[in-house]
Amino acid sequence: MIIKDFQVEKIVNENKGFIPILIYGPNEGLIRNHIKQIKLDYLSSIDFEEVSITGKSLELDPDIIETSANSISMFNSYKVIIIETLKDKHISKVESVIQSAPTQTMLIIKADNIKKTSKLRKLFESNASCYALACYEDDARSMMKLIDSFIKENNISFDRDIKNYLVQTLSTDRLVSFNELQKLSLFYTNSESAPNLEEIKNLLNDASSNNLQKMNESVMLGNTIKSSNIINKLLSEGNNPISILRSLINYLKRLQKVKVEMKKGSNFESAIKFLRPPLFWKDKDNFQQHCLRWP
Repeated sequence: MIIKDFQVEKIVNENKGFIPILIYGPNEGLIRNHIKQIKLDYLSSIDFEEVSITGKSLELDPDIIETSANSISMFNSYKVIIIETLKDKHISKVESVIQSAPTQTMLIIKADNIKKTSKLRKLFESNASCYALACYEDDARSMMKLIDSFIKENNISFDRDIKNYLVQTLSTDRLVSFNELQKLSLFYTNSESAPNLEEIKNLLNDASSNNLQKMNESVMLGNTIKSSNIINKLLSEGNNPISILRSLINYLKRLQKVKVEMKKGSNFESAIKFLRPPLFWKDKDNFQQHCLRWP
């Protein structure tokens, strides 16, 4: 059964029997966050034993899943089994545990961005007693939700420019974004000074974000040598190639949106008001050049 993130709490709270759940996707940080939330928040009132199993453990002991699921703990009333790097050849072991449905047990399978045709996804999505939760990369909407939650939890006030900057700057991986926001929490907690944009840029070490923006602008101006140099620098800094491509694609989408509004009769100033998040004022001149340069 396919579920959404807001359903997890209700499923865990209303069912203390057997809960098999697959949590997968490219957003490693969000996957970890869901597992952490299940353990610390949803199961906070229960004494539980945590068992971690890896693909390597299964290679050494193919029966470890069934043994762990069916063993009785002497000190805990509930059991959470977390399995990582599961291989297709071991899925039959998971199926066996699902069929036996051991009581007071949660089985969490953690996986990366597996295909819809994978045996693991088919097992969890087609079975009414199982749950499959996808964790895709954060978009502008989920980033803004994360920022608002951070503001509320830390009692920090961000103006609109800071929020828009964070939406454009934070990573699509929740864990990376969380670590960046933690820097701001440590700096501004119990601080008498109000957050300001330039200070936040320095705190978050904005070099990588600036290089992505410079790459987008160089590509749009047709400067291949400069673009190649910036891309090589980004890769040497550890940036994911997919993130680099996605940055350029998002830039093109924003450019296309403005061009569509301009073809409808709006001028540039009116057209950029349709962008969400809004265009950062320092990028405005170059963005306008690109709008005029491209059809």
